[in-house]
Amino acid sequence: MQTKSIMVMILSLVLTSCETVRPTLTDCSNQITAIEEGSRVTLRTVENGTSAEARLNGVSAACNVKTDFVVMHINVGLKLVRSENQADEVAGLEVPLLIAILDSNDEVTGYESLSYKMNFRSGKETMYPVIKPKTEIPINGRVILSLSPVVVKP
Repeated sequence: MQTKSIMVMILSLVLTSCETVRPTLTDCSNQITAIEEGSRVTLRTVENGTSAEARLNGVSAACNVKTDFVVMHINVGLKLVRSENQADEVAGLEVPLLIAILDSNDEVTGYESLSYKMNFRSGKETMYPVIKPKTEIPINGRVILSLSPVVVKP
């Protein structure tokens, strides 16, 4: 009987300690700006160069504040559309995303250029993927997001 209660205590201690290891995330969606001009771009598919339109479809973030910086976990909702007459085949697409990092004085301290590869399935005209980049920003800093028609290499 004592062995069973000791096992229950050990299990509860393990479960409690796992919860404390996970970082505390707070909503920091107010620290993201998605610029209007960069919210819609026309892209070319990889296989045959047909066009598809990508646009931002909602952005949110959760932050983990460290001593000298903030780790921002971003959720970028996208809407990808291609024309109906191109929907018969599978098509690969690369969606470029630019992230500008600003400090508390709105001075640009850096930027990141990311791209995400995804595929339209056969018979699909519209997709709603969510991409989840993570970046570090200064304390009291913010982020500006933009889609880009081409991949920008730093």
